[in-house]
Amino acid sequence: MSHSDIENSKLKALAEQLITELDGRETLSKEDTLALAKLELIIESKLFQQDAEENPEEYLIERFQERLYNFEREYPSLSSFIRRISNSLSNIGI
Repeated sequence: MSHSDIENSKLKALAEQLITELDGRETLSKEDTLALAKLELIIESKLFQQDAEENPEEYLIERFQERLYNFEREYPSLSSFIRRISNSLSNIGI
């Protein structure tokens, strides 16, 4: 078993322990909630980084769509304009 396989096995075991612990709790303290939110950000960051390395084009598209969604929420009157630009760019292969 390679070092990477061992590390992956440890990570999987820790994740399973965390899932078991969380399933057994009815409520979370404020500190637990903050720690889990931080963990969520770290996990998302690692997954985004992995996606970006494995599939850079798909990663860029997902990031663009996420930012477009956030922009639509902040500036609803401009969302149709941005959608038209995005569709036009997509139609010409950009």
